[in-house]
Amino acid sequence: MSNVKYIFSDDGLTAYGELPGGEVFVIDADMVDKIKTVKFYVGGKSRDGNQSYVIDCRGRSLHDYLFEHRDGFEIDHINLDTFDNRRCNIRYCTHQQNQMNQPLQKNNTSGVSGVSYYPPRHKFRARIKVSQHEIHLGYFDTFEDAVKARNIGMLCMFGQYGRFNDAGEIPGWIENKVIEKCIRFAGLSQNSAFFDFWEVQMDGQNTDD
Repeated sequence: MSNVKYIFSDDGLTAYGELPGGEVFVIDADMVDKIKTVKFYVGGKSRDGNQSYVIDCRGRSLHDYLFEHRDGFEIDHINLDTFDNRRCNIRYCTHQQNQMNQPLQKNNTSGVSGVSYYPPRHKFRARIKVSQHEIHLGYFDTFEDAVKARNIGMLCMFGQYGRFNDAGEIPGWIENKVIEKCIRFAGLSQNSAFFDFWEVQMDGQNTDD
């Protein structure tokens, strides 16, 4: 018999599973039958300690009960909430892609991954790491410009797997600067079509009438 209490939304599409400790996970209602007899607990901390998972007594994750295994792929929680296991929050990805969708590290002091203040220049610098290659995106006078640069870097290299920050409209000079930094690493990009589009745009601008 399960130790989870299930509550269904008014429209019958979503189910909320309340664990003995009061924690609540969410799944699609039509998936309850797959797990209705399983006892679940909170555990399975990620390596960085930022995330917990819903697991059974043997350490098997809730999402492994709900979604089939695919060789060479991992389950990624799009919004980083490992207690949200609805289909709309789940995607299959490679290990590299999964590493692109990570929460803020505990030792981060700026509030944005890949952005930090660089005292020797009295500027903010933006960086991005792809397949163990760190790409320096540039130094910027303001924190906001460095965040915008980081957003463009993620768009170039991570595509849909990036964790974007709300930084407002990105001026062309930052976009061009970052793309020129990233284009040397286009072969590592999960969004290589971005570079193809950018090169076409640049060719169009450089064409004489």
